[in-house]
Amino acid sequence: MNILVIGAGMYVTGRNGTGTGTILSALVQLYKLGNVDSITVASPSASSEEDVTAAALRINGLLNANVSVHFELLGKDIRSSIEKIKQTRNIEGVVIAIPDHLHFEIGKYCLLAGMHTLMVKPLTPTVAEAKELIAIASENNLFACVEFHKRYDQTNLWIKKALQEERIGAINYIDVDYSQRISIPLTTFKSWSNQSNIFQYLGVHYVDLFYWLTRATPIRISANGVMGVLKSKGVDTYDSTHCTIEWQEPTGKNFFTIHNTNWVDPDTSSALSDQKYKIIGTKGRIECDQKNRGIELVSEGNHIQQINPYFSDYLPNADGDLIFSGYGFTSIAQFVDDLKSLKESNSRLAFLNNNRPSFKDSLTSVAVIEAANSSFKLAGAWQEVIV
Repeated sequence: MNILVIGAGMYVTGRNGTGTGTILSALVQLYKLGNVDSITVASPSASSEEDVTAAALRINGLLNANVSVHFELLGKDIRSSIEKIKQTRNIEGVVIAIPDHLHFEIGKYCLLAGMHTLMVKPLTPTVAEAKELIAIASENNLFACVEFHKRYDQTNLWIKKALQEERIGAINYIDVDYSQRISIPLTTFKSWSNQSNIFQYLGVHYVDLFYWLTRATPIRISANGVMGVLKSKGVDTYDSTHCTIEWQEPTGKNFFTIHNTNWVDPDTSSALSDQKYKIIGTKGRIECDQKNRGIELVSEGNHIQQINPYFSDYLPNADGDLIFSGYGFTSIAQFVDDLKSLKESNSRLAFLNNNRPSFKDSLTSVAVIEAANSSFKLAGAWQEVIV
């Protein structure tokens, strides 16, 4: 299986000390397991080659691997560049990890080139764009999926099972608080953070999660944003967003989700992401702290870190060798496994479209984003969610 990655930022390489480099680490681990035959990373920035080379060297060292990661520079004619890479490197699947506003264009080029596609969230900012990508994937018999890794978190899997067993009765409301450090919009994503907002870029995780947990349909949304700190620092986007969504379950019962999301946490915050949610039912409640997983590291300089080893990390196996694991890894590995199953039987495509966060299944989260962006402009006026 020959895999292309488009993008060389935080989630791919972990550059500038921003993390493990989940995507590249996962693919190197999969190469070691014999599930990936070659890895190519492409970027429109020539300086990205240095980041990719450094990340590959670091990851190979940690995993005791010797995997060659090929770098390709995307030219001004990006579509031609993608088609050429697909042909010369015999690419079968692509992982796209680029700024939100480029998802549609790059996703379209990859699908037209005949590559199965995994897109880092969100799929697109608009329903029209998402529907066009779904149509192209369908016309070309391609599997297209969104990397909503929270569906693979064992905590969320347990909660899904508990809801199916009606252990807290019917859902009344869900409350989520989600935030990231201010260095994300000011430094890590400085070149494009003003073309997105924290609900679209990050909050969409919990839109998809609640859709997946309940299989309810979002009906309408009221969205407000607070401007201030980021704008004063030259980034024209909301510091925080505050959204209320009304959902309707298959039974006909309605419930609400409240989403408070920001990306202005101080960089001294104990984790890159601070996130927790609670589900209030008619017979009980579930509270989930997705930052505090029970491990706290206190080091010199009064620095405190809340460690989440379950997302993606290098952990020793029974033989003492480091392996890359976690639900972030699982999300990438599942995509590769699904591509292998498609090679064995094309009949798997319909099953995957219905049982993965496929582009089709992710259309609901896109519709919520689009309605939220309309509501922001209308001072929080309720907007219908139209899929």
